[in-house]
Amino acid sequence: MSVDSQLNFTSIDVLDQYHYKTLERALKRILQSEIAEHTYAEILDGLPTSASYYDLFWHQEGHPAIEHVELCPGARERACEFRSKFDISALRFSPSLLGAFQESKPASKTFYLRLIELLAVSCHQIGAYLFQLDGAIHKHEEYERWRDELRDMDQWDSYRHPTAFSYGYYVDIEQYPDGVADAVGYWAEGRIFGGVVVFDRGETETESKDVFIHGCRRKGPRTIYPPTPEQFDDLIKFLLGDGDDSADYKCPLPIHATRHNRWRWDPWDAIARFHIFRDKYERRIGEKRHSDVKSAIDWPEITEELFLINTMWDRKEGVHVDEEEVLAAKERIQMITPSSPVWASKQSYLLI
Repeated sequence: MSVDSQLNFTSIDVLDQYHYKTLERALKRILQSEIAEHTYAEILDGLPTSASYYDLFWHQEGHPAIEHVELCPGARERACEFRSKFDISALRFSPSLLGAFQESKPASKTFYLRLIELLAVSCHQIGAYLFQLDGAIHKHEEYERWRDELRDMDQWDSYRHPTAFSYGYYVDIEQYPDGVADAVGYWAEGRIFGGVVVFDRGETETESKDVFIHGCRRKGPRTIYPPTPEQFDDLIKFLLGDGDDSADYKCPLPIHATRHNRWRWDPWDAIARFHIFRDKYERRIGEKRHSDVKSAIDWPEITEELFLINTMWDRKEGVHVDEEEVLAAKERIQMITPSSPVWASKQSYLLI
């Protein structure tokens, strides 16, 4: 973070020993993971690899990352060197977040959620910091020249992100404390966690009631999803398991969505109506965009909806239906939020 954006922030030195050591060990385990090491190596390299680029975006002619098939020599070594010298006390956090973590009881849900928030902020800050260092193998100007070149603005791919390290909707650099560097921070946490980590802030917009992931992968959902109970438990075991060797624990990151990640939220509804965000400045709200295209990738309950409609017709035609599967589909179609396209009709499917 820049000096100006750190003025009201503080280090984790204010935490008691238990909370301090818990956070320190959990962050160390993340930083030792392959996904974190590769992510930070890409930032130090100066360009994402082509695999990272295509994980997020469709092909844009001439994008510098397309030909960047693998890390340049020395990039991974620089990331490992940074990790070996990293001191967590260099990070800065809001006093309210540190206070909420300090007040949380170990092994409580609040404790886990605040820990995850601190870890997401940490990974974000590290990404932003590394981006601002001198010495990247590919200079930032390499991407900026392509970004700023003259082009046909009527083409579908004419839009250019502010940096090569951009993550979906998280590119509103004018309202970020550290500008472009914060966009890179969102990219880093998105790559590591599987998406930007956001929380149900409740009516007060200061709480941490549940955690969600806003993935922006090219072939993944655009909706915001919670980890499954199994994904959440695996993450906590990885972060807090006994011992100091992260090799003893399988890293569950990144957490990507499947049809089992229910209770999806529309990104606009989440931040504009239902208090789901990490920081209010992370995305510009604007007006809601409406689309007639509904995908089961975004809304798994659409699969149940179609199944139950077909079941209704099968019964009318005298076709045998699996009643156990019907009951399971009825249960799953209730696991939706008010922003789901199935919300208004969910009760009617119980009558099938």
